[in-house]
Amino acid sequence: MDQPFRDYNETDILYLLMTYVNFSSGQDMYYSIAKTILTHLEQIPSISINDLAELCYTSPATISRFCKDLNCRNFATFKKEMAIALEIAHDEIHFSFDDDFKIKKNPQYLVDKVYDDTKKSLELGQQQLDINDVDKICELIHDAPHVFMIGYQFSRIACQDFQLKMLKLEKFLYAFANRGDEVQKLDLIEENDLVIIVTVRARRELIDSLVTRVKKQKARILIVTMNKDYTNPEVDYYYHLNGEESDYTQSSISGFIDTVGVDLYLKLLNDAIRKSKGEEVLEEDNPSNDKPLINVSTHIDDNYV
Repeated sequence: MDQPFRDYNETDILYLLMTYVNFSSGQDMYYSIAKTILTHLEQIPSISINDLAELCYTSPATISRFCKDLNCRNFATFKKEMAIALEIAHDEIHFSFDDDFKIKKNPQYLVDKVYDDTKKSLELGQQQLDINDVDKICELIHDAPHVFMIGYQFSRIACQDFQLKMLKLEKFLYAFANRGDEVQKLDLIEENDLVIIVTVRARRELIDSLVTRVKKQKARILIVTMNKDYTNPEVDYYYHLNGEESDYTQSSISGFIDTVGVDLYLKLLNDAIRKSKGEEVLEEDNPSNDKPLINVSTHIDDNYV
């Protein structure tokens, strides 16, 4: 049996529930269940399946199917993950005593801190970039029969934006929206396809199971990440981005800071592909200074061709 893909910081079940609400029809029963859960959060860890079914005006069997669609083995597993997610959410923002004092004294300090942290992370990514590595990835994308991008939370947004840019260049690729049904979608992958996994943290418990599942399809895997410590013998290529995570939030600000670097990388990759096709890159799309946009340390297997 395939191991569920789960990581409480990177694929928070609350995020999955919000995805149902944001992307499903209001007439969809799963939309109704997700919305009901999100508006009764504190009750969920202790609620029974019968009571939740009654709250959602549906049957316990439908609730059970919904939990499995979220990649939870059963309703009990779903409640456990909800309890963990809520515990994390309660500690969403946690400043040091010194920072907390400064924010209370001058709220503008928080704005400056967020922007300073963002700039610091980007400056770490501005020092070095080997365009030859970008060219290699362009070739991988160009030569692959099909390309699949998998991202979580903020990274997913960057993947979908890159999907649109590639479509304008007449290269269609898939960008999976994470709704817990990755197992079914991964069946679309075929031998020699390229799977690009965009993950800021590359949590082993999440990525290892995903890599194992993708390799069953005999595809090649490229991981774009800031985690230089993550390794897996089944991964074919790594692209490491430099930057820093916030140490005072579980998700939003940290994810934004890190994904700015990911988005710049994907934009640069898009510009390189446009240039290879002989297309003009406009000034606003490609800053004219000589400094690279981001700093990356890379490991691209020399045997990629």
